Amino acid sequence: MHKLLRRQPWTCTRCLRKQQRHHTTAAGTAAPATIADNAFESAYLHASPTRNSDNALLREVFNNKGTWRTSEKKSSGLIGNIHLTTERGFQTFAETSVAQCKRLVERTLAAATVDEYRAIPKDLDRLSDLLCRVIDLSDFIRSIHPSAAVAAAASASYSLMFQYMNELNTTTGLNQQLRKAWNMPEVLSHWNEEEKMVAQLLMKDFAKSGIDLPEEQRQQFVSLSNDIAQVGTDFINQMDHAKDHVTLLRQQLDGVDPTLVKGLRSWERVQIPVYSSASKVIMNSANSPETRKALYIAERTASRQTVARLEQLLLRRAELAKLTGYDSYAQMTLADKMSKTPAAVSNFLESLNANNKVQVQKELAPLLELKRRIDHNATTIDPWDHSYLLTKLAQAEAAAGPRTSRSRLRETVSNYFALGHVMQGLSNLFESLYGVRLVPKETQQGEVWHSEVRRLDVYTDKQQHIATMYCDLFSRPGKLPNPAHFTLLCSREISDEEVQECQERGEPLNSGMPTLLGPKSSSASSTTSGDPAASGQAHYQVPIIALVCGFPDPSTSVGPSPSLLSLHSVTTLFHEMGHAIHSILGRTSMQGISGTRCATDFAELPSVLMEYFATDPAVLKSFARHWQTDAIIPDELLTALADERTKQAERSGGWNDEAQILMSILDQVYHSTGPVEALERTGRYDSTAVYHDVWNKYGSVAEPRRTAWQGFFGHLYGYGASYYSYLFDRAIARQVWRAVFRDGHDNAALDREAGERFKQEVLRWGGGRDPWLCLESLMGEGRGILAEGGEEAMLEVGRWGVGASSDGAM
Repeated sequence: MHKLLRRQPWTCTRCLRKQQRHHTTAAGTAAPATIADNAFESAYLHASPTRNSDNALLREVFNNKGTWRTSEKKSSGLIGNIHLTTERGFQTFAETSVAQCKRLVERTLAAATVDEYRAIPKDLDRLSDLLCRVIDLSDFIRSIHPSAAVAAAASASYSLMFQYMNELNTTTGLNQQLRKAWNMPEVLSHWNEEEKMVAQLLMKDFAKSGIDLPEEQRQQFVSLSNDIAQVGTDFINQMDHAKDHVTLLRQQLDGVDPTLVKGLRSWERVQIPVYSSASKVIMNSANSPETRKALYIAERTASRQTVARLEQLLLRRAELAKLTGYDSYAQMTLADKMSKTPAAVSNFLESLNANNKVQVQKELAPLLELKRRIDHNATTIDPWDHSYLLTKLAQAEAAAGPRTSRSRLRETVSNYFALGHVMQGLSNLFESLYGVRLVPKETQQGEVWHSEVRRLDVYTDKQQHIATMYCDLFSRPGKLPNPAHFTLLCSREISDEEVQECQERGEPLNSGMPTLLGPKSSSASSTTSGDPAASGQAHYQVPIIALVCGFPDPSTSVGPSPSLLSLHSVTTLFHEMGHAIHSILGRTSMQGISGTRCATDFAELPSVLMEYFATDPAVLKSFARHWQTDAIIPDELLTALADERTKQAERSGGWNDEAQILMSILDQVYHSTGPVEALERTGRYDSTAVYHDVWNKYGSVAEPRRTAWQGFFGHLYGYGASYYSYLFDRAIARQVWRAVFRDGHDNAALDREAGERFKQEVLRWGGGRDPWLCLESLMGEGRGILAEGGEEAMLEVGRWGVGASSDGAM
């Protein structure tokens, strides 16, 4: 049940439904919202539906912090939840949700008639939604809210709901009732495709959670799952180096900026903090190979305690897989992924690695030639040579002729990427491709967790409000800097029975969460035996998204300037918006298969694809204007950017890709039968020896035996046995960009027909369709290789290669 209710991390995304504009209510009633009485809302939603009006508003609210204000007349709870007006409200929210969950559990366990069995998939889907909405929102708020008291209340709410979810892990009757319903022809024939898909996923998750095991083993499964969660959390939070600094003699730092050396020197000895800005400078400039090697080893060697935690995590996972009848944790994890088997993933990665070797050797050749000028006896490149030789090569090229420095180029480019202009560009792009746009909306008192948070509502070209997005994009003290996309509340259709039940009990609809009133869904993915376009009105849960980044705060800059982004930051924002658009357009009637609630190795496709749009000339010229002069970004600057990106890819693109490939292979090996066999033999697993075996078998340069870098591979916890997913989706995105958006040629990056094709074949399905079928339809391969899935399809994707995310752009 744990896996059933948490198929994705808490930042998972889900779908939206078709909804009507002007029917949003905080209290969950069907009454139209009164917006004309508010001047700010009137300006934002009624001044003009045109793109120009929306663009001006987007630029203003993100470029000028003083423009944004909160309503003084209205108040609400966090994200519109009527319970969350005070800290105590988090407990009320959790307790109310648990009470509703218990009613659904009781109803499922008591099901006896055909009609009651027919309702089970939707009831269990709603059960999952009730749990996730509390856990997702509470987990998010406790990590981002500036108030310690609110964060503590959110954490308590999270714990309460998580504890209840663990109780459901041992409720075998839910699985038994679902299977019984599946085996009743008069029930199964009544379910639509989405209900069948959700039922199958739930049964798989029940099985993977050990629900069919005898009581003692089932309790062991729950205990192991809790151990894995604790050990994994400790592994992430307590990573440490074997030593925190490297001591060098001053003469060992020849080539390093003397000012830096002077600041670190104590007499003749220099203390270099490991993994610091100083160590990075030294790795790039110290002429002594032994100096660079000492730092390299120190930075890639985790402490024994860190490695021990990782090995405990791997052994616990092996024990869990063995308990549930799988050969390995990878086999257990990959069963519901596109890859299906560990062998298919291994074939994909080895194919990718073989294709990438050519590029890596091409990149290393000029570096080896340069090294031989320094050391005539050199025959190979060592890993501590790479950044040093790249720096020397760049310095030599710069000395050979006049050219704009990289830092100067970046500074110039940033003037064209004011945050408001970039947000406008994203809205324009989404409107061009998919017919949806972003519209700023005033927030109410208590609605957001910080005054810098901006609210955007998403509207279709038919003026239907289909989503709400909260953008927390500026850096501030205490805020985590990592960019991320969160779904605080997913979309789902609210049944008529649920509406009636709330009316009879005198309870607010949907636990007080925002709802919409709109037309009945006619999604092709939810076609039933009856009329798929049934008339009438239906209630929908409003999908709520949070986008978090750490861009420069304009209030801290010298002079009146907006937040100016680098091209890297623009690409990051586009990437996260790729997740958001998947949530917005992944329209299914059930939350369990909506948006990115799809196979893990398919969920990154929309976000990686968006990186291509971020560097496409037509897209950039549609919004990139100088924040002071309003001049469109000049072609020569776009050319300079393209040249710089091409040069970076030629110098180290293959090298960087190889690192990702090796990490993915290591992830697979760590979750293969090796730990299971070690568990049976000695109960000990040597992760360091395995790390070196992988790196030296598949890598292009030898890794020194003294390192233990695997202790810093934090994704081994969150993405155990599925770290390959990002590479996999990079390969798919590269091919989609070429085949569907034609490498951006002839303004194809803004082509509605191409966007509609991607939306209809990929985005709208969420997890409601086999991803391989989505790809086959999208790519038009015609050979059936992709549609069949399996190892041949994985090999085909491997042949596409990952390349650089800028292939074909600019």
